[in-house]
Amino acid sequence: MSQTLIARQQSVLLTVLCLTFHSIRCEDSYTNKDGSIYTPKTTFKNIIESVDKSNYVVYEESNLDHDDIPILLWWTPNLYPYIAVDKKWIVIQCGEAVCYSTKRRELLHHEQTRGILFYATDISVADLPLRRTEKHEWAVFHEESPFNLYMLSHSPFMSLFNHTATFRRESDFPLTTQNIYTAEFLTEKLPIPLATKNEAKTKTGLAPILYVQSHCDVPSDRDRYIKELMKYIKIDSYGVCLHNKDLPEHLQEPAENFEKDEFLELISIYKFHLAFENAICKDYMTEKLMRPLHIGVVPIYKGSPNAKDWMPNNHSIILVDDFETPKQLAEFIDYLDKNDEEYKKYISFKQTGITNEFLLNHLSQRNWEVNEQDSMDYFKGFECHVCKKLNERMEAERAHSNNPSVPLVPPRMANNSHLGCPQPYPSLGDVTDILKNDSWNQMAWVDDYWISS
Repeated sequence: MSQTLIARQQSVLLTVLCLTFHSIRCEDSYTNKDGSIYTPKTTFKNIIESVDKSNYVVYEESNLDHDDIPILLWWTPNLYPYIAVDKKWIVIQCGEAVCYSTKRRELLHHEQTRGILFYATDISVADLPLRRTEKHEWAVFHEESPFNLYMLSHSPFMSLFNHTATFRRESDFPLTTQNIYTAEFLTEKLPIPLATKNEAKTKTGLAPILYVQSHCDVPSDRDRYIKELMKYIKIDSYGVCLHNKDLPEHLQEPAENFEKDEFLELISIYKFHLAFENAICKDYMTEKLMRPLHIGVVPIYKGSPNAKDWMPNNHSIILVDDFETPKQLAEFIDYLDKNDEEYKKYISFKQTGITNEFLLNHLSQRNWEVNEQDSMDYFKGFECHVCKKLNERMEAERAHSNNPSVPLVPPRMANNSHLGCPQPYPSLGDVTDILKNDSWNQMAWVDDYWISS
């Protein structure tokens, strides 16, 4: 066995031991380019945070002394996972992989800088980190609406990135279940008894369907469809869009109150909830869908065409696209509203639990959490993912340097399946049917989509 390989194995062993015991006195050892082991001039002694179950540790570090540790540079200025840490850079340890993490742009052309991370919503083409070297691997994080950056839906721009974290399951680090905090989130809250809902509807004149939305004229054109649906069935609309019912005074700003218990109690009394996304794309599912599932209200959903893949069972949401017209959808909702046993089938998962094995497996394998104390969030999870990939590639480069017959690891390249959302279309009719002075047309979503290509 070569001395270089022995040295690397010893280095890995020391790292694993340090991680296992999380000792702040542990002096991590690393391997120089020639394979020899050294102890850094400044050891990683001051732990800022750690997540035991993820083998994740963050250390303070005052120098960039370790030439085999890659630098990760968060380029877009409005997101940095360690905003509370007043340091030029810190060291993150993700299992056996170690990286520097920084937001200092002056390090762009440092010889150890290998990963450039972007928060997609804040990307500006005029502010891309150029000159890009062959060692620079770009990584993009995009959990928000497709229309925040339509350029990512086109191959020429997406192919600039080597690592992706998006809502699409095909991305390198899928964020598809970002609004399903845990499996229990979908089942733990029991619905209001159906008899209570029926009584409230009869005595107070509540509609069977709730709609709460204040972001109008979005790419999905949801209000056009809902306005037509209102012709055939009663809908209580509390938001700015298609408004016909006022919220209680203390909930007048719904965007700030959606998670308050009082708001959840208000919407829980309804039997159906219109859950229309602001844009249509595979796997793009937001709290608009997950919130009604959480409180036991049946979602009437228009958004991700494959949303059922992620549902508790195959009978827990009503898909708008299963009906040819709003009138047919209204007739079906009216049927369920008048037939309690049929309605109950849509909330049966609250008693039986989640039977969708695909969803359960995904959640059990997810190595990040949302709003969970002592857990790794998805920003740091993606950073660790990139750190590990960079370390793997650098390890191959070192092996190749010692033995040219060892192949190099080619850089990864993102493709259109990592986002690839379609052009916006009207929710009813065709683009050519929409008048020029129509409010959705004036938003120029179609032009915006193709100008970004």
